[in-house]
Amino acid sequence: MIYTFIAAVIIFALFLGLPTYHIMMVETNIDKLEKHLLKNQKNLDHALIYAVANKQDDEVSRIIDRLLVKNYNPQKQVLYKAIYAGYQKNLASAKNEIASIHSPKFRHYYEAALHIEEGNLELARTTAAKIPSQYMQQVLFAEIEVKSGNRQEAIALAKQALQSCKGLYRYQIYKNYERELPEAIAEFESK
Repeated sequence: MIYTFIAAVIIFALFLGLPTYHIMMVETNIDKLEKHLLKNQKNLDHALIYAVANKQDDEVSRIIDRLLVKNYNPQKQVLYKAIYAGYQKNLASAKNEIASIHSPKFRHYYEAALHIEEGNLELARTTAAKIPSQYMQQVLFAEIEVKSGNRQEAIALAKQALQSCKGLYRYQIYKNYERELPEAIAEFESK
């Protein structure tokens, strides 16, 4: 009897969880990802992803304020503050928040992004190389190449970043390149 119940719960969880997991982590179709984000605006993390990706400044500010009130976890608060400071290009505030990020992966990512904004491209390259996630490295390396004036190399790296990431990360990167490096997304449109 208990095994039947456990099996039913697992099957139920798979039917509910698998589609969400697929969209968040595996899906590559930008239209489907956008539809999911628009449909799930009550989830503040999804709303933030959509607002940041689409440069909705007032909405980003409003969502960050709500997330900071809602989340008491200091590490989540630091990440939200770092995201917002980076979004606003407030380098002094970003530097303060980044120093408090515990996760090396995210700390290195935001440190490298900060170094890029400050124009310290060699330090940004060294810091980005420490990130274990390939697509995160490629995003940063593409930005370094843009700042260095090597647009063709930036486009090649941006394409690699898009090929190596999936889910909501892909959506964010795609929307950024749609504005900053439109040549990089030409082959990915409607995929």
